[in-house]
Amino acid sequence: MKITDQLADNEISLKMLRYKIASFGVFISAVFLLIVATFPSFFIFDPALIDNSVRLVILLLSTIAWLSIALGPVIVFSLLASGKKPAIHALPFIALSWPIMILVNHLELWISTGNAYMSYLVEFPVFAITDILTPAILIVFWLEYRIENHHLFNRLAAK
Repeated sequence: MKITDQLADNEISLKMLRYKIASFGVFISAVFLLIVATFPSFFIFDPALIDNSVRLVILLLSTIAWLSIALGPVIVFSLLASGKKPAIHALPFIALSWPIMILVNHLELWISTGNAYMSYLVEFPVFAITDILTPAILIVFWLEYRIENHHLFNRLAAK
């Protein structure tokens, strides 16, 4: 094989690597958004209907958190695919904001009503994807690829 053929193969495989990383982010965000679209009442609320200011703040922060985990992966993985490694540092914040707000929300419900309303995970097991699996996948990816000079990002940074 000639050296020019090897360079062409490396360029194609680098391009494919970029597509795979960006596609992973698109997939994670799409799955989350499809679940939101399927169960909008679990995610979207009317602030005018909330008379408790503590509850309103928790729901507003929860909205910011689910928007973050729904849109963050496509943004971060697209940036990573384009060789911008510092974007990886946003993953723990994106991944953990939603499950933390879920815990805060259920704790507040338990304190104010005596019921934490956790049965939704049994009644609608698809929420395991949004509440457990998506954050876990993002954290695992971050734990693996956050190290300096990781070979994957060294390759992506090469133009």
